[in-house]
Amino acid sequence: MKVGIIGAGLAGLAAGLELADRGHEVELLERRPWAGGATYSFRDDDTGDEVDNGQHLFMECTTAYRAFLERLGTLDLTFRQERLHVPVFDEGGRRSDLWSSNLPLGLHLAPALLRYRHLSLGQKLQIARAFLSLRFLQVHERGRLEAITFHQWLREKRQSPDTIREFWDFLTLPTLNCRASEASASQALFVLEEGFQKDARAVAVAVPATGLSALHVDPAIRAIEGRGGTFSSRAGVDRIDIKDGRVSGLALREGESRTFDAYVSALAPWRLLPLLPEEVRRMEPFSWLEAFEPAPILNLHLWFDRPVADFHFAAFIRSEVQWAFNRTRLGGEEESRGQRLVLSLSAPGDLFDLNQEQVRDRILPQLRRALPPAREAELVRYRVTKEPEATFVPAPGLVRPGARTPLPNLFLAGSYANTGWPATMESAVRSGTTAAAALDAWANA
Repeated sequence: MKVGIIGAGLAGLAAGLELADRGHEVELLERRPWAGGATYSFRDDDTGDEVDNGQHLFMECTTAYRAFLERLGTLDLTFRQERLHVPVFDEGGRRSDLWSSNLPLGLHLAPALLRYRHLSLGQKLQIARAFLSLRFLQVHERGRLEAITFHQWLREKRQSPDTIREFWDFLTLPTLNCRASEASASQALFVLEEGFQKDARAVAVAVPATGLSALHVDPAIRAIEGRGGTFSSRAGVDRIDIKDGRVSGLALREGESRTFDAYVSALAPWRLLPLLPEEVRRMEPFSWLEAFEPAPILNLHLWFDRPVADFHFAAFIRSEVQWAFNRTRLGGEEESRGQRLVLSLSAPGDLFDLNQEQVRDRILPQLRRALPPAREAELVRYRVTKEPEATFVPAPGLVRPGARTPLPNLFLAGSYANTGWPATMESAVRSGTTAAAALDAWANA
């Protein structure tokens, strides 16, 4: 069967590879000159370094994305922990680490929290109470979690504003790209249960040791093409044509068109809806997509003339820095002549509207206060990358669609789909493979 996939982001790549493996003739249609969506890399003009548009990580519990890399033969191009271990610096440079022990029953963070110097004893007791409430959460209580924010649930569990800001937001920002006040309680508690209430190794962090394009974009394109598929760049879709209750074709820019037997939309909700006729937008699940809003992520890339970090990656508290990744060490490069750090800022707020120099001037002093070796180092180069549609805001009340639609030959993929997971690489891959399986089942029915 001929299948057109609209969008060559990670969800589209996963769907394309799965469909090609199942014997379908696939064409990926991408509006930009490159594939990857929100997960790609490019060469920096001055240094020649491969720079990701945004820093990404995954965890041991993200099994679909790990399987995707294994399928591509690139899992070894990542740095993977056996167990979670993250140094955390406060605004003045004091370090205290979080790590996972081998204790059972979701207690593997307990020893680290007991020794964690960035929280008071009272705050630690609050956190323990919240984790216990989660462990004994009753089935009838779960029904309301989609309708309330994580902040509301935490306040009900007697978490103070300081504890929410300094611990719970610390967890939700990198995983949900928003704060507890914006996230649905259901989505936040899913992250906590998957990462912190099951296997002690589940939350072990893995980070790409190479650029994202080399890790999964280019290998996926090669794999799809090797199975007879094609990738078409600069092939933006202007309209999805509907006839007799099904998709009849795609109208591309500059008068081109494409016709397939079946279609997969791997576009974000706010990009898919304008392509559909108004009467189709009013149908479920398309009407649900109106509620989805994009959430940005900002990254500040810093090249220093000397080593400034003795870690692979680290988190920061009471600072706008959030997370720093030592790309020089992660890539196994020589560090004596300098290091390149990437600072990842989720839910960046007004920072996103600043120019590159303004971002540097606001964030670099905070990094230097929190990371003493950086105070004497010279900043050789910097650049800011912004991804305005990195994820969606997992707000209360969102209804996430499945792969099937009322148009029998149109299927949905994307990190916003009903995978259960937040808007991560894991969710993107799961949605792509689910859409491919649904399409294949329909084709063979």
